[in-house]
Amino acid sequence: MLVHNVEKACQKPRTNHCALSLAYSPYRPYVTSNSADRVWHHDLLRARCTVANGVTVTDENHKHTSIWVQVVRDGKHLWLPGIRVRPDHLDQLTTVLPTCPVGTGRPSR
Repeated sequence: MLVHNVEKACQKPRTNHCALSLAYSPYRPYVTSNSADRVWHHDLLRARCTVANGVTVTDENHKHTSIWVQVVRDGKHLWLPGIRVRPDHLDQLTTVLPTCPVGTGRPSR
């Protein structure tokens, strides 16, 4: 699966400003405290499964989704908001990948 950044100015540079976050949990806000790692436009990630009921994330073009994709990065299972995948690719991923098991990615209490 390829990461997609809708901001044209951020499709080439690998700067901190253009980095997108991978999250620890799809059920917590997509903010710095939930950021586990960074990725950039066209990084290749290995997708495992999806959830459709995560926190809704809105991109820079005001498109939004609550679909999240669990990925493997350096041996860790992290989460990429579906809005950071091209829409046609996200449709394919949700068709091909299984739904993540219940409780996967839920924050501990």
